[in-house]
Amino acid sequence: MNEDLHFAQKVSIGDTDTCEKFVDEYTDLVISRVYSLMKTHCSQPARDYICTLLIIQRQRKGSSVFPVDQCDDCMESYVWFFEFLKGKLKAYQGKNNCSLKTFVWSIVNSHSTYIEWLRWRYGRAY
Repeated sequence: MNEDLHFAQKVSIGDTDTCEKFVDEYTDLVISRVYSLMKTHCSQPARDYICTLLIIQRQRKGSSVFPVDQCDDCMESYVWFFEFLKGKLKAYQGKNNCSLKTFVWSIVNSHSTYIEWLRWRYGRAY
């Protein structure tokens, strides 16, 4: 648990190497959440563009061939989620044997995070 706490603290202060490890560790979780949100919020037609989230998934599996027409709509949300998580990690204390993975999962999938994301995306109307 102390390792998780130390790791979270280093991410929250912006340690470059630790932030890279954090993104690598939680990319699949964040991609999954963003992809599910963007199914109803993406402004680009899927038949015209390939989502950059799919490109990231392919890169992680070793692919290096990418189509020309890419949609960055989801990528902006992907980046937003990691910036949001970086800020939230300051609150992680590992109480009740809560692992960092559980803490991050609960934030990514919480209703309040969804509302914050809607406000970021569309303004204070939400």
